[in-house]
This record gives sequence, C-alpha cells and structure tokens, in this order.
Amino acid sequence: MLKVRIASEKANQWQQKICANYPKNPFFCNSTALFTSSSSRKSSSLHNYYIRKRRKWPIQPYKTQWQQSFAFQLAKQSFMQSIRKSKTHLLSDFTDSFAAYEIDPTPQSYHFLFKILIRKRPSNWDDQLREILDHIEKVENFETPECLFIDLMKFLGDNNMLNDAVELFFRIPKFRCDPSVEVFNVLVSVLCRNEKGLEIVPHILIKSQEINIRIEESSFEILIRALCRVGNVSHAFELLNHMVEEGFGVDQKICSLMLATMCRQLNCNGGEVMLFLDDLKGVGFEPRKNDFCNVIRCLVKDGKGKDALELLKQMRMSGIMPDIICYNLVLEGLINDRDFLRADKVFDELLVLGLVPDICTYNVYISSLCTQKKLDDGIKMLLSMEDLGCAPNLSTYSTVLRALCLAGELDRAKEMVNEMQQKCIQVNPRTYEILINGLTSNGDIDEA
Repeated sequence: MLKVRIASEKANQWQQKICANYPKNPFFCNSTALFTSSSSRKSSSLHNYYIRKRRKWPIQPYKTQWQQSFAFQLAKQSFMQSIRKSKTHLLSDFTDSFAAYEIDPTPQSYHFLFKILIRKRPSNWDDQLREILDHIEKVENFETPECLFIDLMKFLGDNNMLNDAVELFFRIPKFRCDPSVEVFNVLVSVLCRNEKGLEIVPHILIKSQEINIRIEESSFEILIRALCRVGNVSHAFELLNHMVEEGFGVDQKICSLMLATMCRQLNCNGGEVMLFLDDLKGVGFEPRKNDFCNVIRCLVKDGKGKDALELLKQMRMSGIMPDIICYNLVLEGLINDRDFLRADKVFDELLVLGLVPDICTYNVYISSLCTQKKLDDGIKMLLSMEDLGCAPNLSTYSTVLRALCLAGELDRAKEMVNEMQQKCIQVNPRTYEILINGLTSNGDIDEA
C-alpha cells in the first residue's frame, strides 16, 4: 500500500506540471487525471486478480486431451462388454458405445473394430465387413489410413476371397485415401499365392495406372518370386528385363532365385542353364559361390563333368574361392565321365588349397580308385581316413566291399564285414546283398 501511495503522489505532481505548461487545455488535464485515477484503481485491484475464485479457465475441463482419451478407453471397454453377449451386430454396438460418451469414432477406432472382426470371426463376418465399409464410406468424413486396408486385404487373402480384395483395392479412393505402392504390393502378394490369382495380376497392373500408382522395384520382386515359385522362369526373366529397362537396379537375390529355379527344373539341361547364366550376367548379375555350386550340380547331373571343371576355373578367376562341396561335385562329374586323370588333379588341387576333405570327398575318390581296379589304394585310403580325422561310414565300406566281390576276393570281403561289425558299424540289407551277389557270382551257392 505504501508503494501505491508513493506512485499516486508522483502521478499528481506530474499532472500539476502538465497543467501548468498547458493551462488553456482543460481537456488534457482532465484526461490525465482520469488516467491517473484508473491506474490507481487497477493497481489496487491487482492483488485480487489471481485469487482462485476469480481465475478464468482457458478451456472447459471436459474438452481436454486426457478427458477425451479416457472417454475413448471407456467407449472401447463398453464395446468389448457388449460383444461378449452377441457378435452379430458389431457396428451398431460400436457406434452406440461411442455415442454414449458423446465422442466420434476415429480411424484408429475403426481399425480396432476390424481387428475384433478378424479375431472373433462370427458366422456373418462377410456381411458385417461390407456393412462397416459402407458406413465408413457414406457416414464418416475422415481420411481413412492405408494400414486399415492392408490388414483387410491380408485377411481376405487368407480366406481366398481374391475378387473381394481386388474390389476393395479399387474402392480405396472412395474412403478419402490415396492408395500407394505399399497397399498395391500387399494386393499383388495376396494374388500371387496361387495360379488363379496370378492370372488376375496383369489386369491389376493395367488398372493400377488409372489411380496413379507407379510400380516400384519391390513390386517387380514380388512378381518374380511368385513366377519362380510356380516354375515359370521365362516370364520371370522377361519381367527382369522390363525392370532393367525402367531404370531399376538388379537385385542379386532375385537373380540367384531365378538361377536356382532354373537348375531345379527336371526338363532343363546343363547347356540351357549355362545360357541362362550368361543372360543373367548380361543384365548385371554377379554370381556368388552358391550360384556357381547350383550350376555345377546341374552340369554334373547332365553328365558334363568337363564343363563343370571349366566353371570351377571361372569361379576362381572371378575371385571366388570354391568350397569343398564344389570340388566334390566336380570330382563326381569327372569320375562319372571316367576322366580319372583330371579327377586326380582336382583332388590334389583341393589339398594344395588347404581344403579339408569330408566324407563325401573320400567316398567319391575311393569309388574312383575302385572303378580303376586300384583296390589296394582304395583300401589304404579307407584305413587312413580315421588318421586324417574323417571316419569311414557304411557307404565307404560298401564301395570297397562291392569292388572286392567283383574282383573275386571274397575272403577279404568277409574280413571287411567282420571288421565293420567289430567297429559297431550297422550293417544293412544292402551290405548282405552285395556279399550274397559276390558269392553266387563265384559259384559258392551254399555259403550264399
């Protein structure tokens, strides 16, 4: 109060000075006095302005964000309680629950409604789905998020409702939503699950241009994978060429998948696989170790061991170190071609490179020695396998046993069978069949 009194006295002194300077202007003096008195009254009432009972709330309490969130939670709880009794009218229960708390459902709320419909899956779920979609389209006015349609398309695809998924995709703009390539990829993935859906894909590709969707690299990859899954590599390669022409980069994994699919086809020979590999290289494909291995396996099955050896050399020239699997395949191909000289060189080469032979390597090489009637070398290799850290298996013994029976050395064959039993190697009927055939071929019917 002392400060207010001092301020009032100073204002009176200032007023007297102004009136002395402007004696002929009474209006100015009166206005100054009015200003001083009003300031004085305002100063005296400032201490009462921030009292709690005089405070002005900026907004009403029921319009705050936390209150709305709380209302949404209550509406959801009320909806969940209502559907426990009945699942036949989800939309009406949903709207009634939100109307009870005087709030409008949001897009996230409808997303929640669709999840409930998918999880509960009542008997008339297809009719309820159409009813909810019609309600969103004609009653609501918000921009529907794309994630809602993505979940619905996956759900329709799981129930093999491909036509409904296509219809929903082209209906998206009516829900005040601009579809992107993401929802397009989901639709293509749903259609590519079977051959019936694949037949619809070309129509979708053409119609998608009408709603301004530009196919991206991910879309091509989905289509190529689907074509490879059904074994249609030729159309997949056409799509790959079109993809390159559109300016997209070449995905190495996609090319590897196409090459592996080509190698698995039963009606495909090694020459066609090599030509296909060259075509893939022409579009920028850089084969890796597994790719070379698949092609080598295909060449060996086709009886082209020398071509497999040449591809092995190309592999090393490309800076890719072949593993023991590649060498095993090449060894098998050369031995099948009875090119034992090259097979010996390949075996020495893998040892020089520091590769550790596995059981397949020894079985293939011992088979080569037995085919060349080098039984002593084969038996020495078999006996030294354990010292080299690789114990022989039943296939190894069967190879040597067959060679002994063919050579008429039945006594050594019997000794090998006894040795197998002493080492607790399980002898199967095939082993006895080899021994019986050897005895009968040599005229020892009684023992056979």
